[in-house]
Amino acid sequence: MSERKSKDKNNGKKEKDSLKEELGFTEDSIMDEDEVVEDDFIESIEDEEDNPEFMNEVMKFEKEHSNSKVVTVHKKIGSPKFKKLSELKKDKIQEEYKRIMLLLDEHNIIVHFHNDYPVSEKYRFVTEEIFKEAVEEDKKNKNSHISFIYEDFHPEMDDDEEEDF
Repeated sequence: MSERKSKDKNNGKKEKDSLKEELGFTEDSIMDEDEVVEDDFIESIEDEEDNPEFMNEVMKFEKEHSNSKVVTVHKKIGSPKFKKLSELKKDKIQEEYKRIMLLLDEHNIIVHFHNDYPVSEKYRFVTEEIFKEAVEEDKKNKNSHISFIYEDFHPEMDDDEEEDF
């Protein structure tokens, strides 16, 4: 069995080498994808470690957030009462959604939707998913905000990616 795997690997390598040759690349002119990513990553870390200003900012950030309390979004906005989508009458969904969004806005929590969705889906998303998200309770910095993007939670719903091709 191990002999077969070895052959498959060799065939894959031969195909890759053959393709490189067809495209006119030499061994010196290309690196494997893993090498490029790793080299860039290591180089960027080394650059940052040599930068005292950057390291000071990292330490400052760690100090500011070391004693932070983490709460759910629902708790952060005062644990408001809300109905599940299935309990709401269709003509009340828009009103409830607006109430919840205004409450989030008062606490500098923003929910973005790149595409258009029915208000029922938006309400469901906020009450069933966003309310459960853990966030830092930062009472010192009132100007900070927290953003959530629907398509980050549901990437298959992002139509923008298809338009790039």
